[in-house]
Amino acid sequence: MRLGIPSRIGSNWPIKVTALGLAMVLWAAVSAEQPTTQLVPIRLDIQTPTTKTLLQSVPMIRGLYAGSARELDKLSSAPPSISKVIPDTVTESFFTINLSLQDVSVTSDAAVELQDIFPRSVVVALDEVFSRPVRVVSRVDVRAASGYRLMRSAVSPESVLVSGPKARVERIGSVFTIPALWNNVRDSIRRTVAIDTSAFGVVRLSQYEVEIDARVEQITQRTFTQVPVIIAGGEWESIPPTVQVTVTGPRSRLNAMTTDSLSATAPAAAVEGDMVPVSIRVSRGLSVTFTPDSVQAQRIIL
Repeated sequence: MRLGIPSRIGSNWPIKVTALGLAMVLWAAVSAEQPTTQLVPIRLDIQTPTTKTLLQSVPMIRGLYAGSARELDKLSSAPPSISKVIPDTVTESFFTINLSLQDVSVTSDAAVELQDIFPRSVVVALDEVFSRPVRVVSRVDVRAASGYRLMRSAVSPESVLVSGPKARVERIGSVFTIPALWNNVRDSIRRTVAIDTSAFGVVRLSQYEVEIDARVEQITQRTFTQVPVIIAGGEWESIPPTVQVTVTGPRSRLNAMTTDSLSATAPAAAVEGDMVPVSIRVSRGLSVTFTPDSVQAQRIIL
């Protein structure tokens, strides 16, 4: 029996799919080796005199490169660059930088040829350098582990020197670190964190990294068995004379405490035998429980 046209097309489909896949792979491999041209971004680094700064961001430079697609792809991971120095003798507000093919530096081993660059010259605007200190704000989120507490998080240094065109520098109220999350921290930690410069443009900093110092301590308890109770008015004594106090807080602070660090007080009684409530004040960051929570007032016999 002769097969119809649809049956012929559907027969031996695994072999046909494999052949099609191999053909596509072969086509891609051949295409990657075919010569072509491509515009590639070139980074322009400009070194200004110490008394001058750029008013605008450095313009984009592009180079026309020839080579195979495979070789041109290598330039994306190691882009070419041009470095130019503006002489210290320049006093004008505008300076023209001429560019040539010989100025381009390539760090990759790509087998490509630079045919041209666009543009061949750029004009940069210069201004006198203005500097002032600006506060550094941390965007590091320090989260202590369960049973621990963040005691302090500080930035060092607290400010950096910002330099650039006066109008731009005066608009900067503070600089921020890059966002980061330090999770489940169980001990004090000190790390270097970069400053976020994504919106700075031509503005420069005296340093681009700061240190974040985070102090974390374990939360624990300590019990003081005989804390004296003082009843207001000066004519009463407490029955019982002391209370037992349990303090919860950072280990270092509890280790430094003594019975004298705690003050248990009660209001004056109306009559002898009144039960008056006890209160205990502790510094911020500590909590207390105590027993008994009230005492009997007895008049002091002189």
